[in-house]
Amino acid sequence: MNAQFVEQFHFNEHTRIACPYCSAERRKSNSKDMTLTRKQDGAVVYHCHHCHVSGVVQQEERQLSAVPNPIITSNRLQAAHYGWLEQRGISKQTADRMKLFAAEKYFGKLGRNSEAIGFPYYRQGALVAAKYRSFPEKDFTQDSGGAHDFFGIDMVKKGEPLIIVEGEVDCLTLLELGIENVVSVPSGAPIKVADGRVLPSEDKRFAYVWNAREIIDAAPYVILATDQDTAGQALAEELARRIGKEKCRLAKFEKKDLNELHLDDPARTQVFKVIETAAAYPIFGISDAGLYFDRLNELYAKGTGKGFSTGYVSVDEIYTVVPSQLTVVTGYPSSGKSNFVDQIMVNLARTHDWKFAICSFENQPEIHISRLMEIYTKRRFFEGKDRMSESDKDIAFKFVKDHFLFIDTNGEEPSTLDSILERARAAVKRMGVRGLVIDPYNYIELPRADGMETLMISDMLTKVQKFCKAHDVHTWFVAHPSKIGRQGVEQPRPDGMSIAGSMAWWAKTDCGITVHRKDNHVEIAVWKCRYRWVGQQGETTMLYNKTAGTYSENLDAF
Repeated sequence: MNAQFVEQFHFNEHTRIACPYCSAERRKSNSKDMTLTRKQDGAVVYHCHHCHVSGVVQQEERQLSAVPNPIITSNRLQAAHYGWLEQRGISKQTADRMKLFAAEKYFGKLGRNSEAIGFPYYRQGALVAAKYRSFPEKDFTQDSGGAHDFFGIDMVKKGEPLIIVEGEVDCLTLLELGIENVVSVPSGAPIKVADGRVLPSEDKRFAYVWNAREIIDAAPYVILATDQDTAGQALAEELARRIGKEKCRLAKFEKKDLNELHLDDPARTQVFKVIETAAAYPIFGISDAGLYFDRLNELYAKGTGKGFSTGYVSVDEIYTVVPSQLTVVTGYPSSGKSNFVDQIMVNLARTHDWKFAICSFENQPEIHISRLMEIYTKRRFFEGKDRMSESDKDIAFKFVKDHFLFIDTNGEEPSTLDSILERARAAVKRMGVRGLVIDPYNYIELPRADGMETLMISDMLTKVQKFCKAHDVHTWFVAHPSKIGRQGVEQPRPDGMSIAGSMAWWAKTDCGITVHRKDNHVEIAVWKCRYRWVGQQGETTMLYNKTAGTYSENLDAF
């Protein structure tokens, strides 16, 4: 976007327009989901609430502010470099096609400068980054700022199947064999892995998935052919979670990586076989049992364990949080449902670095942000007793900014479940979110053309369940009870059978929770838990601090 485009819209402070980046590809191309905000210095900040593209158009520079491309010093590959590549099964023609180069770089593990082979990263024809492998000893480094795109992404044909591998040499191996549309991740396998999964602290390493979203979305399917060690399989799991497991196929082979498989196969046929036989990525409930063999052995050896802690010992005895599951939360208005979910999110973000997407129909984002900041600091945002300091405010805002995205509900487009889940998928690609909140259900526009409400709710919950499992995301769905008695009369505690519209609220959720305010305390009751290792039916009592909107167990002090 440039200043000439922006200036055609005559406005003083704010306006909404159709997004020039995504509107042409959408069914409702005239939906005005991009906001333009003019600052005091004349600069215009733009943000699309659908595809989340954002930036700044400067009045004087009249162009988007951007980090300049790095200056990369390179030399032509010499015979010794080509010789090493030949030993890896990579020809001079393939090396030159991918514009590999020679350089001298400092390598930390070696503790000195060394000759290196450079792997250039291009974006729309421009050299934006480079990685280096020391030569002949093995070590790696990259230029300051690092690569944030797939290696080889500039050569991919949009709309064709995409293959993702773990290293540049694996990418070159497939190209050498004539297998096209292959890219390599820029940062290798994640460093921090636990129980076969990438730790949330590694989320920022996956920005390249978001940057390639148009190509990934256009591909009919994506083959994940990462290394076969623990880190490589954790990488495949995280890529599948962000891309969508229903779109992915998983390649399995006996050697550590594809290049090793290629070198140990004189007939040069095994790599082709691995790519051709890549199977649909395992998703609970629709996959061949053989794909679960490794996970089954892990369960046998370690047991199921528990889900992630809510942050409260008494609550954990009846309810924990498990990725890929759905929790329905109910309770009367002003009972504290939303606050309780907010509290769990803040606890998970603080303890486990989880990221969240929030679709809240009853709270403007700025109000919701202030509430999350209050929970984080345990102090009031607004004036009054125990108000957070300026320093507290800045720290808390950074925490919220790093861990929460907000799905805008103020656009002209109706809030259908499909539109919410579409933006949630974008949040998984962009930020790696692991939790989604939809609050409350009754603001969602259901298709009224066919069938009864009970069937439409059942279909809606099925879609949410599929989303959870495809992206390994835990979703909290807030829904009000159907009947509320007269004020002043004590209300019976509602459960899943009390929610408006359908028995499916009980039948299709993995966990069901009621938040019920009573006198000076709040009852947290679990009325359904599908798996006994996650929790159980039962209840506990919490105290609620009205000042900061936080919960506490009875033995705790505020």
